Amino acid sequence: MHNVYVPVVGILLVFGAIFGYQAFSDSQVDDNVAQLIATQRGVEKVELKDLESVQKGYGLCGEYRVAGETSYAPFYYSQVNEQVTLDTQAKVFQQYCAR
Repeated sequence: MHNVYVPVVGILLVFGAIFGYQAFSDSQVDDNVAQLIATQRGVEKVELKDLESVQKGYGLCGEYRVAGETSYAPFYYSQVNEQVTLDTQAKVFQQYCAR
């Protein structure tokens, strides 16, 4: 009977590793986006919300708020070239994030 447990435990460990890595990877992307926006705005910290994967996972749309401010502003992040677009009139923003 213990022969059944070994493959089941192995499969569970593989699934845990895959999903754990994916969650860690997404968290890293969020941190990178927040840092890029903070650098562009010349502030220390920003808060992100309403993140949505676009462009088949190669882009990210969402909103950010500078610490201490009350309103949020939209952004687009390209994972291909790791650039953030804060201009809502920019072509890439209009193409992927305009609703």
